[in-house]
Amino acid sequence: MIRHAAALTALLLLTACGDSAKLISTDATAGFKTGTTNQTEVVAALGKPIHTIQEADGSKIDQYPAEAGSTSGSGIWPEWIGGTSTGGAYAMISFEYTPGGILKDIKTGK
Repeated sequence: MIRHAAALTALLLLTACGDSAKLISTDATAGFKTGTTNQTEVVAALGKPIHTIQEADGSKIDQYPAEAGSTSGSGIWPEWIGGTSTGGAYAMISFEYTPGGILKDIKTGK
């Protein structure tokens, strides 16, 4: 839970600084295969993640801002902090790696 809050905070800070954040489409993840793709290949294709989590067992999770949902609404600030809703326009894609750096799982979520 704390990891997701940290990632969401990083995403909000990134989007608050302008619209320079590159949003990853779920189509961009289609070429990555669990069990064979490594972290270096993902970073080479998508760029540096906005957040990396290092687990105690040596595994890692890289998080990227993602395109998702509707793009209705006129602002990037959520309603609960005085902005207008983007209709779920932003989400996160998490790439989970084994301690050896091999892709273990790809998870998407809002």
